[in-house]
Amino acid sequence: MANVKVIIPIIIIIIIATALIIFAPNEETTKNEIEEKWIKSGPFSIDKAQYNVGEKIFLDTDGLKFDDKGTVEFLRPINDTHHKTYIKIPFNGINKQQFNYYFEPRLHEFRGICSMDDIAGNWIVKFSGTQYEDINFKILNQLSSWDDRLMKPVC
Repeated sequence: MANVKVIIPIIIIIIIATALIIFAPNEETTKNEIEEKWIKSGPFSIDKAQYNVGEKIFLDTDGLKFDDKGTVEFLRPINDTHHKTYIKIPFNGINKQQFNYYFEPRLHEFRGICSMDDIAGNWIVKFSGTQYEDINFKILNQLSSWDDRLMKPVC
């Protein structure tokens, strides 16, 4: 009887430990999955390849060379073949080798961005003054389920 009182708790501990080992997320795998979602070009990266209207776009810059100098340009689609600069972010590797920047594309009457249709589409991130490849991403013409704002046309 005394052996049963000792053996049962040991078996329960072994079962719980085994379950934790099997079902606990692997930290390295989780970290790799997060890193894989970032879209990169040289020292520049954005956090996703696809956004909903109203989501913030996060630009991470890490490891600029001293001779890297130019402008990050976010270009919004006008139509299938033309884009227009939405925002410009200057950078100079002599001053800063790393920085972060985030923004949310919004409706702006004075910029001619009147409705969600003017934000949605295939955007380009261009690194003027460098040889880095452009980054392409898409903004879907939909709001996230958590976003209760109304995106009524402004013009």
